[in-house]
This record gives sequence, structure tokens and C-alpha cells, in this order.
Amino acid sequence: MMKDAGLIPVTIKSINPNGTGNISVQLVAQQGGVLPAYLPGAHIDVFIPELGPRQYSLCGENDNGEYYEICVKLAENSTGGSHFIHHHFRPSNSLTISAPRNHFPLPDAGKYLLFAGGIGITPLLAMAEHIAKQQIEFELHYSVSDSEHIAFLPRLTTPVLAKNVFIHDSSANDSLRHNTPLSLCQPDENTRVLACGPNGFIQRLEHIMRSHHWQENQLSFERFSNANIDKNADNQAFHIQLNSTGQRYLVGPKQSIAEVLLSAKVDIMLSCEQGICGSCITDVIDGIPDHRDCVLTEEEKAENTQITLCCSRSKSPVLVLDL
Repeated sequence: MMKDAGLIPVTIKSINPNGTGNISVQLVAQQGGVLPAYLPGAHIDVFIPELGPRQYSLCGENDNGEYYEICVKLAENSTGGSHFIHHHFRPSNSLTISAPRNHFPLPDAGKYLLFAGGIGITPLLAMAEHIAKQQIEFELHYSVSDSEHIAFLPRLTTPVLAKNVFIHDSSANDSLRHNTPLSLCQPDENTRVLACGPNGFIQRLEHIMRSHHWQENQLSFERFSNANIDKNADNQAFHIQLNSTGQRYLVGPKQSIAEVLLSAKVDIMLSCEQGICGSCITDVIDGIPDHRDCVLTEEEKAENTQITLCCSRSKSPVLVLDL
């Protein structure tokens, strides 16, 4: 469920193969409108019939609002979204999307190291092209399972990127587990590391950076799923309170805050339902959140002024929300 505010009607302009198991989908505003601008790292929700919203990073160089481009991998364990897109989306179809959101922004730095695992290349490619235009030093390390049919090959081999792009084929034992890039072995306080990929890929990168004494705040990442969610956890019940009305609701051990609020007909933003998209972030007036998301930074979590309603809980008996 999502509020209607900010939703955009679009039309599928084109669909094209993009590496093994991937398709690129270009979207244009209906009636020839201009799409909202965005910065590298942003994503949109694509509303799929009967399935609801699915999140996809914007991977195009959208400087003028002419179109958005997403790249969708046909997932083996798909919840239906990628399967529907691959088998039912057609050029000229009408869709609804959200406005872009960016919880994976490109920080300021003197140098960048970008690490993409599989389809995690989508936000990082846009970042690499932006960095290259700024003439800032960078490396893009792209881990794939099939180096002969990789996504975005024409863009990765353009003169502006090619000399800074390194393709790592895991089928040839060239992965972070077997081969650490030299740049990761040489920590530098002016360098920021950004990564997007599966949980195992991110965890391995974190381990390498710790072993070479990088600072934790030098790494920013985006995961495909949230490893902090434990469906078998021994959760405790707590109350949430709406600041506007004082109304309280009990959140049981097996319920999420979002589920309780939706049952009570409270209008909230909700999309991924696993703490990776940021659409349900809500301000906290009082109480101590139990953060279980992958969106808020460690500094933001320490402030305890925001919470993701879909997966996080409360350490205090009552959590007062700015709703």
C-alpha cells in the first residue's frame, strides 16, 4: 500500500535484453510530460498488477526528465515481480510508478571504489558515469557469473569508463572471496567505498575492509534483502501511539508496526516491507526504536528520531510516532 501522492503514470517506451537473464525497461511520462529529476543511487517503485510495488534502481543518465531506465533480473526465487515484468510487460503498456527516492546517495570524496555484485551494477553504473563527468578518480569492480554476457557492456566499455572498470568472473575464481583488489588493501581517508549486491557479497566486502583497517563510515551499501529480519525472533509486544490523536495500538510479537497501522486504517507509505527502500520511514516523537532496517545510517539510528515501520520494533513499552 502507498499513498497516492507522488505517483506518476508512465508508458513503457522500450524493452531490450541486457546481459544474461536481464531486461532493460525504459519508461516515459504519459502525455509527453517531464519526469522528476534524480541523482545517482535513486530508485523508484514500479506498481505491478495484483502484486503491488517493487523497487528498482534508476540506471540511466536522466539529465532532462525524458525517460527512466531500470534493469530487471529474472530472479529464481521471485515473489512474482520480476517474473511478471519479464513475461507480461510490453512496449506501450501503461504503468504507475513512484517519484524517485534516494537512500543510497553518492557522498563527497576525493576518490571512489565501487563494488557491484550481479544486478547490483544498476545504481553503481549511474554513479560511475556521474563521477567520470566530474573527473574524480574511481574504480568500478563488477562481479559477474558470466563474463561473456554481462549487463550494460556497451556503457561499461565507453572511453570515459573503460580504463576504470574491472570485471571479475566468479566462475573463474575471480571474486572478492578469492581475489582482493589492490585498492582495498590500501586504506585511504579520502576514499569512499560504495557497494550494491547480495548479502554475502556485502558481508565479504565488510570483512575485507575491517581486516585492512578502513573506517566503518567509509562504506555505504545497498542490499538486495535485509539480513536483519529474523522471522523466528523472540519479539516482545509493545504499544505505538499516534502523536496527532493519542490513540494507542498494541503491536504483537508476530506483527509489524505497519501491519497494525494499516489494520487501523492509518494512512502510511509502505513498499518493500523488508527495510531496504525507505518509503515507510517515520519520525519518532518519544521512545526508543529497535532498528532492523538497512536504510538508516548508524548515525541516524543512534539519534533514535526515525524508524522504518515495516520491520523495526521498539525497545521501550511505548513508541510515539509522528502520525
